[in-house]
Amino acid sequence: MNEKVTIAIEKREKASSSAGKKLRAIGYIPGAINRKGLESVSVKVKKDELMKNIFKYGKNYLFTLDLEGQESYPAMIKEMQHSPIKREVLNVVFQQVSVTEPIKFDLNIKIVGKEAIELKKLHLVQQMDKIHVTALPQDIPDFLEIDVTDLNLNDKICIGDVKFPKGIETVIEADEIVLVINELRLDTITEDVVDDTITEDVADDKTSEAVPEENL
Repeated sequence: MNEKVTIAIEKREKASSSAGKKLRAIGYIPGAINRKGLESVSVKVKKDELMKNIFKYGKNYLFTLDLEGQESYPAMIKEMQHSPIKREVLNVVFQQVSVTEPIKFDLNIKIVGKEAIELKKLHLVQQMDKIHVTALPQDIPDFLEIDVTDLNLNDKICIGDVKFPKGIETVIEADEIVLVINELRLDTITEDVVDDTITEDVADDKTSEAVPEENL
């Protein structure tokens, strides 16, 4: 089982856009704790403490939220909202969980060895970027690593080929394709170049736009 990591949180009285902006100005992130069958709890958490723990343990870690020493909640980060340009954290939503009940979760896939595929002049086509799994909250890793270093043309990885950590299960059929290795075509290279150019142009245009405050 993972070590117990506690994050201090405080009660938040006003849940509004202007109140959220004021909290962020003094180093807090407004948020909420979702509870099964109960009303959510409006909270605030120090940005530095939250980001330090996410950086060290990952977003999928099972944290213990300490509400002013009065209550504690075993919880995971369900969602984080970011500003569209600067990617600053605007809001965080925690999900209270039970350490004895499995939960369903979309586990991110991390591909290792892409450089080896590119050196072979091949193209990796990823069909899934997440895998829906079931596990106890404390057993869920931050991501699932898949190594493609030794793959060659027309090789593929299906769900049945994925080595899940102990305690992690999925209901996805074993023959569902996660990724496949194709021949690198000229039109693929051209599309990538065009997409990169368009992305940069759009990003440059958006930097001059005002960013509206999101409702929190």
